[in-house]
Amino acid sequence: MYSNPFLAVINHQPACRPPVWMMRQAGRVLPRYRALTKATPFRSIMADAKLAAEVTLMPIDDMGMDAAILFSDILVIPEALGVQVEWNGNGPAFPRPLLGVAQPASELRFDASHLTHVADTLDEIQRQKSNDTPVIGFCGGPLTCLCYMLGGRDGSLQFTEVVRYLYTHREEALQLLEAITSASEAYVHLQAEHGIDAFQIFESFAGVISAELYGTMVLPFVRRITATARQHGLPVIFFPKGFGTGLQMLSKSDCDFVSIDWQTPITVARRLVDCALGLQGNMDPRILFAPQTVIRQHLEGYADFFRENPDWIFNLGHGLHKDTPLDNVRFVTEWLKRI
Repeated sequence: MYSNPFLAVINHQPACRPPVWMMRQAGRVLPRYRALTKATPFRSIMADAKLAAEVTLMPIDDMGMDAAILFSDILVIPEALGVQVEWNGNGPAFPRPLLGVAQPASELRFDASHLTHVADTLDEIQRQKSNDTPVIGFCGGPLTCLCYMLGGRDGSLQFTEVVRYLYTHREEALQLLEAITSASEAYVHLQAEHGIDAFQIFESFAGVISAELYGTMVLPFVRRITATARQHGLPVIFFPKGFGTGLQMLSKSDCDFVSIDWQTPITVARRLVDCALGLQGNMDPRILFAPQTVIRQHLEGYADFFRENPDWIFNLGHGLHKDTPLDNVRFVTEWLKRI
């Protein structure tokens, strides 16, 4: 038996209530984090093990979350492959996207030394955290990393030129997906060796291509990352945002839990997803701007869902917005702990 509800549910054990954590909980809405960023840029926090560990654990104390997620970024894998990434106040920028390169895969050289700061952060988290606080590791999904590496930061989030490239340069795209996946496998090994309890694959741009294309071209690479995590006994959460009815093609080969975006009702997702897989999600993060009476109505529906579907982890359908009222986040965690 697990004392922590996240560890219980992620390992398919009974829990008296739904576990709760939220994507992008490490930072963004936390006053302590915002105060820290006034003096220290994002990239510098990420590179400093003590600061990154502190931010990782802030949501446990400040918001009452049941699990911590590593404070890092999905773009550390493109960086480790040699793609230049610059962080500024508006997010990441890519001075030289690979769409302009004739043979982009030939430009990539994986350098694991770019990931040592993550190992240091995880070691520091182990020193700072309480014994029953689980830590979630993660990486970007293969397609999501590919979109950024090829297309840079696309304000439309449609990555039209990248999708065109998948159809017109399939072999080159597969070579890039192979490089991303091999680096991600090494990254999983590193995180597992430094104490994580579960692993999430953030496929934020699954919806930019058809489910059919994703299933044939990208999903085999996701399965490799999942298989690597399972070598260490880690349960895997897969978040394919915008996947829609493609959810029905997922199986135990892909993950242990599927994180559902806010565009698909959780009850519909439960009918679509293989019953052997647990679910996570999927409250619209913008509901957290509503009055607490409205938030409570949504939570009551999720409580009913949990009673019938105990393999479910409360989360949002995407990450927290940076100006989300902290009191409303706390209201959610406290309400769920009371039910």
